[in-house]
Amino acid sequence: MPRKQKKQEDIEDLIDEEPPKSIDPYDVLGVAKDATPDQIKSAYRKAALKHHPDKSDDKAAAHAKFQEIAFANAILSDPRRRSRYDTTGRTEETVDLEDDDFNWTEYYKEQYEGIVTAEAVEKFKQEYKGGDEERNDLLDAYRRFKGNMNAMYQVVMLSNPLEDEDRFRAILDAAIKDGTISAEKKYTEESEKSRQNRMKNARKEADQAEGAAKEAEGSKKKKKKDQGSGDLGDLAALIQQRKKGRAESFFDQLEAKYAPDSKKGKKRAPPVDEPPEEAFQRTASRAKKGKK
Repeated sequence: MPRKQKKQEDIEDLIDEEPPKSIDPYDVLGVAKDATPDQIKSAYRKAALKHHPDKSDDKAAAHAKFQEIAFANAILSDPRRRSRYDTTGRTEETVDLEDDDFNWTEYYKEQYEGIVTAEAVEKFKQEYKGGDEERNDLLDAYRRFKGNMNAMYQVVMLSNPLEDEDRFRAILDAAIKDGTISAEKKYTEESEKSRQNRMKNARKEADQAEGAAKEAEGSKKKKKKDQGSGDLGDLAALIQQRKKGRAESFFDQLEAKYAPDSKKGKKRAPPVDEPPEEAFQRTASRAKKGKK
């Protein structure tokens, strides 16, 4: 059975026939009753990424939580459903509008599959970077870490020293000047060496990401040819395993940035094991000899 089809069936097995109608959608998303559509959208994305079932070992419990989040968004993101809920206080009546063709199962699957795709992340990046939400997150991180730039980059979503250093400093300098934040020594007296080390580490990570992308693209082009030839098929499988490990590592980091206030000490799910480098090299060598 194809992996995608099996995953679809697994999702369907865990979806309740009816949405969780006993919830308070505002409470689930952590927004006020007068929240704007943009605030609701932002709160949903953060909650959905933080509690996405792919990030949990307990799939049943994770799906139950994600269903609450998805249903809360279904109500509050639609003006008519939100108005009906605000009027009646009853969620079951919000999805029974006569001209509203709402399919709970299909809606849930769309939310499940769409929240952590590369396209969804890129769309959010375009909306977030340079906006008020990013500025507020940056100022909050500045206060929290008393001007420590290295720590700030760990919690401001989608931030990158190579792209954002000058822009972030311009925002912070202006905020210090107008009194929004106070001048902290860790920021105003940061050494040049500290900045250079931050950039060096960021460039190293960028190079590693570029290498992983090239490897993944190369394996994709050779997939059909490699999968049908013994050791070549084994090599393709190992590449896919390495690729999966890197992808999950990326989303682990992204999830941490979406949920910077998670309780400390929370155990993370164990990462996907990558094949030992020696095994990868041996398989690659056998595949190369087999082509001669």
